[in-house]
Amino acid sequence: MYKRIGVRKVSFWYKFPDGRSETFATAARGDRAAISIAERNAMRKALDVQAGQIVAGSVAHMIERFRDEIAPTHYRDQSKDGLAVRNGAYERLIKFFGRMAPMALETFHGYQFLDARANAGAPIGANKDMALMQTICNYAVRWGVIKQNPFVGMMLNTADPDVRTIERHQVLAFYVWALRQKQSHRTMGLAAMFCYLTGFRAAEIRPFHMSGLADAGVRVVGAKRKKGEAEVHKLRQWSWRLRAVTERAKRDRAVASLFLFPTRTGQPYSKSGWNAVWQDAMYAYIGSFDDKIALEAEAKRMHEAAQRIANRINAPIRGGVMELQITKHPEYFALSDVRPTAISAKLAQHDADAYDFAAHSSPGTTHRHYDRRRVKIAKATE
Repeated sequence: MYKRIGVRKVSFWYKFPDGRSETFATAARGDRAAISIAERNAMRKALDVQAGQIVAGSVAHMIERFRDEIAPTHYRDQSKDGLAVRNGAYERLIKFFGRMAPMALETFHGYQFLDARANAGAPIGANKDMALMQTICNYAVRWGVIKQNPFVGMMLNTADPDVRTIERHQVLAFYVWALRQKQSHRTMGLAAMFCYLTGFRAAEIRPFHMSGLADAGVRVVGAKRKKGEAEVHKLRQWSWRLRAVTERAKRDRAVASLFLFPTRTGQPYSKSGWNAVWQDAMYAYIGSFDDKIALEAEAKRMHEAAQRIANRINAPIRGGVMELQITKHPEYFALSDVRPTAISAKLAQHDADAYDFAAHSSPGTTHRHYDRRRVKIAKATE
C-alpha cells in the first residue's frame, strides 16, 4: 500500500500483483484526524485483500463508514459511555456480517443474528444491535451500496423483562444507613434519596451541577432525548426533605466541588466508577445484616486482589469469574430502580403533576415502563 500527498488531499492506494491499483481512502490535506481514519481504513482493506476476503464495499466497510462519517453527528450522545456502547455493537455486527457483500444481505441473515445472540443469553441486546444495523442499512441505501433495507419489519426477540420492584422503605433504609458511613458510601445514599424525591434519571444525577439548585427548586436538563428534539427542563419544587438531602450532600466533603455528588477529588463520577462504588456500598449495607453477603464481599475482595497480582506479573487468571449473589438479594437495588418507584408513588397518590414528574413525551411510556404499582386502588362508581 502507498501514500500519496497531493495539493488538496492525501490518498492511500494499493497495488495488486497483476499491476492494477485502487485508491482505498482519501482525506483532505492538513486534517490529521481524517487522515488517520483514512489510513486505518486503507490498512484494513489491504489486510482483507491479502487474506482473500471481500474488501471493496464489504459489510464491514459499510459499518465502519457509518461509524466514522455518520455516527458523530447522527447520535446526540457522544459521551465516553455512549461511544463505548455503540463500539461494542459495531464489533458484534462486524464479527457476524463483516465478510459478506452488502448486496448479499437478506432478511434471514438478520434472524440468524437474532437467534445467535438470543442463544448466547442476550435476546434484548440483539434487538438493539439490529436496530443499529437497520439504521446503517438506511444510509447504505442512500449511498447506493444496497438497493433496499433487508432488515425492515423484522419480528424481534421477546423476553420476560428483568424488572426489579422496590419500595420506598428500602430507599429510606439505605439512605439512613449511608449518612453514618464514609464519604463515597454516604454520597450513594444521598443520591438514592435525591433520586426518589426528584424522579431524575441516574444520568442526570451523577453529573448534577450545583448551579441546578435554584430558588424555585432543583432544576436539570433532561438527559434522554432523540437527536434534534428540544431540551426538556425539569424543575422540582422544594420540599423540606429535598432541602435536607441537598444540604447534607453539600456538607462534610473532602474537597470543595461544583457538583452535588462528587468523587473524593471533587470531580463527577463516570458511569463505571459510580457502578463500582454503588456495588461496594450495597455490599457494606446488606452485609451489615446478612452474613452470607458479608462473606461474599470478602471473597470478592480476595478474588480481585489475586487478579491484580496476576496481572502485575503478566499471568492473568483465566476463567474463575465469580457469580455474584448480591444482585439477587431482596434488599439490593440500583439507582435506576429508584426512579420507577418514585413515579409509581406519584401515580398511587393520584397527584395531578405525576406526568410532569415523569417528564415523558407520552403518558403511555410512563405506564408501560415505570408504573410498578402492585395494587391499583380506585373508588366504586357509585
